Amino acid sequence: MKKFVAFCIVAAALWANCPKAQKTIVMDFDSVPAGDLPVRWFVSQTGKKSTAFWAVDAHKRLAIFRPRGYTKNQRNLFVTKKLYFSKGSVAATIWPKGDGGVLFWFKDRKNYYDVRLDGDTLVLERIVGGHIEPLIKKRVALAPKPFHRLKVDFCSDQIAVWLDGHKVLAKRIPKFLRGGAGVAASGKSKSLFDDIVIQALE
Repeated sequence: MKKFVAFCIVAAALWANCPKAQKTIVMDFDSVPAGDLPVRWFVSQTGKKSTAFWAVDAHKRLAIFRPRGYTKNQRNLFVTKKLYFSKGSVAATIWPKGDGGVLFWFKDRKNYYDVRLDGDTLVLERIVGGHIEPLIKKRVALAPKPFHRLKVDFCSDQIAVWLDGHKVLAKRIPKFLRGGAGVAASGKSKSLFDDIVIQALE
């Protein structure tokens, strides 16, 4: 018990030392015509040659219309352009049609981290050289509604994951990157995304 309390105190101190975000990006897709994508974002992929076909749907949500994939070992990615940071947060509202989540510390399509919601399982992954390394898989209680809000805070080697406003995971990651952020889904997923909020420390 003493060790646990000591760990909590240390973790709280580390988060307290992480300064507030200096740049915030909000993408709600309201101003993006259906069938288009917003500027200053790009699509990419891991584990396959072709990117998925992403576009804003008639309800002003980011949709994966054609995943162009076959397995859960493939990833479809939607990422900010020219934004690289190591401390901050990324959040998105997700309508799961398959798995879906957020990505962060995105160096390139073969090197980043993601946190995805796959059914009632929360998955934290590290992608290194295109190889997907699962770090944590955790069952979570989901509210009975069609969409969920997923957020990841990261400060140096500390991350915290929030699901529908509740903290569900905290972990120290010894190897962290400086990179971009966005959303991600597996090769077969057709999940929908909205209200992406990225807070970056520059």
